[in-house]
Amino acid sequence: MELLEFTHNEDPLKNRELFGLLGEYIASPVIREALGGVISSEPGRRWFIMMEDETRVVAFGSMRRRRTAACLLHLYALEGEADIPILERCIQQAREAGADRLVTADYWTRREFYFRHGFSSVCKIGRFVRFKKEFEHGN
Repeated sequence: MELLEFTHNEDPLKNRELFGLLGEYIASPVIREALGGVISSEPGRRWFIMMEDETRVVAFGSMRRRRTAACLLHLYALEGEADIPILERCIQQAREAGADRLVTADYWTRREFYFRHGFSSVCKIGRFVRFKKEFEHGN
């Protein structure tokens, strides 16, 4: 398995590999339903794609930086828990970038997945729960 990383570029021609890999998944109504909404992106967003045998996408997710926090978005595994390396990489990047916390919203049924990685539940948002992982810096 190989974890690929991309930054959504303002120049559409530079995004061909990223969206070439994600295209069928972004368009999939089954995946949109599983994620609870439409998959979107904007320039500057960091994308992570887990590949198997260099030809098959098995998981993906993205991260957006805010002033003091990083937001994990669209974390999805096509099989098993293939999204764990993506979550771990997002945690590492958020910490290295000096974010105070990493936040995401997901279904309550995924709580154990987030709790195992040091997240806590913050609040309910419609049919989702906001999860948060706090970082300590300089200690």
